[in-house]
Amino acid sequence: MDTERSITGAHRIDISPLRVEQNGRVRRLTLARPERRNLLDAALAHSLLRELAEAEADPETGAILLDADGEVFCGGLDPSFSTAAELPEGVFNFGSRTRKPVVAAVRGVAISAGLALVANAHVALAAQGSTFGLTDIREGRVHAGILEAVAEAIGLRRTKELALTGRIFSTPEAAAWGLIQAVMPAFELDDRALGITAALADAHPDAVRTVLEATARLGDTPQV
Repeated sequence: MDTERSITGAHRIDISPLRVEQNGRVRRLTLARPERRNLLDAALAHSLLRELAEAEADPETGAILLDADGEVFCGGLDPSFSTAAELPEGVFNFGSRTRKPVVAAVRGVAISAGLALVANAHVALAAQGSTFGLTDIREGRVHAGILEAVAEAIGLRRTKELALTGRIFSTPEAAAWGLIQAVMPAFELDDRALGITAALADAHPDAVRTVLEATARLGDTPQV
């Protein structure tokens, strides 16, 4: 078992790389290795997919909050990966499959794989000063699944430019492009994210499912 779990939100077991808490009808999944910049490796990817599936199947969970410990939301893929095949299938397109809302709360840096996780959220919030980017080209490796997820969120041409240049972009750009829906001071992020996720969790589940199914079929790629 490689997940830190706190169901009911009262107790906690320290097992990395993912912390799981249940707050009412909100399942909170926290990337919990700040000392490693919350890099996405096989253990974290498998834990994340497993916990998303469990939340999806749990009738007591209405919505999912994805956040991270530390000042880096996710610094990208672990450099130990040699091929894309080492990643579990579905880690970069879970947003199109889940039928419960996923809210991402970003504080700090969301790079490459981290950006793809944000792009998979149905609603994303960010603290002021957070930064984003597709920087894998600087290391001579590119994961198609990351590019597909980001293109779905912000459009193909923008994704091409970001992937080719490897440049970093800021919260105003992320908001203007629709990647994130709100920007706020860091001290407000937790409360705002929990409040939004709780409201989504209490919405009518059949209506929520219909919205997510319909938008997954239609696709949300901006025409830019």
